[in-house]
Amino acid sequence: MSMRVCLALFATLWLVACANGPYGNFAERTSPAVNQQLAQATVRQLAVVHPPASTRLRFAQETRDGFGTALLSTLRASGYSVQEFDPKAQPAPAARGVVPALPLNYVVDTPKDTQLLRVILRVGPETLSRAYGVQNDRLLAAGAWVRKE
Repeated sequence: MSMRVCLALFATLWLVACANGPYGNFAERTSPAVNQQLAQATVRQLAVVHPPASTRLRFAQETRDGFGTALLSTLRASGYSVQEFDPKAQPAPAARGVVPALPLNYVVDTPKDTQLLRVILRVGPETLSRAYGVQNDRLLAAGAWVRKE
């Protein structure tokens, strides 16, 4: 593995632990094409650990930014049951035999002193994250997905 990939993977792992603060898209220069690619890659990985047909999700944050809207539409197109964020709503108890909706949060940012984009997805108690490079509006994975339970 190259030193650059190792450094990116280490930075991703280290910064996953720091992702307990505000959520949203903090990357300043993400185009609609990049947001869509990030959302598609994120949903593909989410499907590995939480299959669409048996997973209900509840956004626990606003999704008004480009990544959030792309993520919401991609989740629905992939077969997920998704409840949008409502600050006044209290999570309703699930009916008997129904799996409760998992709270969902995300962060998209650029780690300090890098040219990378990082996606962090919190689904219930676990976190999925991955770093990407962007070249000519195309995503390039800068490491593997990291899953923290």
